[in-house]
Amino acid sequence: MLETDARMWAMLINLATVAGVVLSGGTLTIIAVLVIWLVYRERSALVDFHGKQQVNLAITTLLAGIVSVVGTLVTFGVGGLLLIPLMLVFGIYVIVISIIAAVAANKGEYYKIPLTIPFIK
Repeated sequence: MLETDARMWAMLINLATVAGVVLSGGTLTIIAVLVIWLVYRERSALVDFHGKQQVNLAITTLLAGIVSVVGTLVTFGVGGLLLIPLMLVFGIYVIVISIIAAVAANKGEYYKIPLTIPFIK
């Protein structure tokens, strides 16, 4: 794969996360990221790296959402007073960090996303 194509696809993986969070609240994020990553991961190390980072971010976000819902239910809604604002802040973090990663990918840089659980290495 050409370097310019690799940069474009790595950038699009990161922007798919932004679009998924903004348009669907994050539910379609993992699907869009997985499709692009699985198709192009063997063609470019840059695409493979950014795809893994975004899949890990999507899984981490999913788990945080599950913990937030369970915490709210277990505490009969009281935990939601803390957990729901934290999830909103985390959602903003996901958007901002994905844009930063997209810019890095467009430059051909390998950007490791902080605050993610490394499920896929």
